[in-house]
Amino acid sequence: MPKMKTKKAVTKRFRETGTGKYKKWNQNTAHLSHNKQHKTLVNNRKARYLKPTQEKIVRGLISK
Repeated sequence: MPKMKTKKAVTKRFRETGTGKYKKWNQNTAHLSHNKQHKTLVNNRKARYLKPTQEKIVRGLISK
């Protein structure tokens, strides 16, 4: 059986932390920021962590 290929789009969007959690950056930050509230822009600067159910899916797609 051949090796499973890594989904490159997933590796670009998610990073595994030292504790094994998966970290992602927020969308809606690239352009058209003048239409968005300041509070939204400030909150989107922080990274978010995936929920355990989503982590299983991402782990399967990365499959090192």
